[in-house]
Amino acid sequence: MSLRLVRRLSLCAVAVLFVVLSAPGWAGNGEFQVYGQNTDYNGGYASQNDPTLGNFATTYDNFTLGYGVNINQVSWVGSYITGVGGISGFTVNFYSNVGNAPSSLLASYAVAGTAGETFLQNDNLGNPAYSYVLSLPSSFMAAGGKEYWISVVPNLAFPPQWLWETSSQGDGNSYQCFFGTCGNNEADLAFGLYVPVSEPGALALLVPGILGLAVSLRRRLLG
Repeated sequence: MSLRLVRRLSLCAVAVLFVVLSAPGWAGNGEFQVYGQNTDYNGGYASQNDPTLGNFATTYDNFTLGYGVNINQVSWVGSYITGVGGISGFTVNFYSNVGNAPSSLLASYAVAGTAGETFLQNDNLGNPAYSYVLSLPSSFMAAGGKEYWISVVPNLAFPPQWLWETSSQGDGNSYQCFFGTCGNNEADLAFGLYVPVSEPGALALLVPGILGLAVSLRRRLLG
């Protein structure tokens, strides 16, 4: 193999590595995003556990993964109306699906704190929107090809009211229970699911892309 060819292949490997590390799915902190719906900043749906009123609003969204993975981190975007701040904790739950609605509770994670609440911008309705990231105390094992539901509920005295921001990505379907009345909504919600980069499911998603990029770059360099 000529020195020129070795140099070209080395450049190819570096380029592929750069693309992978800069890809949207790469969290940069040991996690890889296996599912994501970005916010469209068009408002949201109430989800809240009040010390007096109780869990008066719970909002859910569905997801299906192509591979079985162990989810160890969740992110989402929310906003406030009639005030800002005061969250003391979050509960993130995973459910099975029956009849296009959340059914049996499969895993529940109740944690203290604000889940790294970080201001993003005011949404299109003028409400302040924030990002949140939560590392789960233990992984949630999600099977490939199976539909699940996830709910996110902050512990927060009303007012203010907290909303889970919507997304224009997904299947146009979510679910909400508000003061005992439950039903589907024609909107998706903003959230992301992450796994360790060593997770086989993450590697299954990475490898085809890496190989494709490597072949494409090699052909260009050697052409």
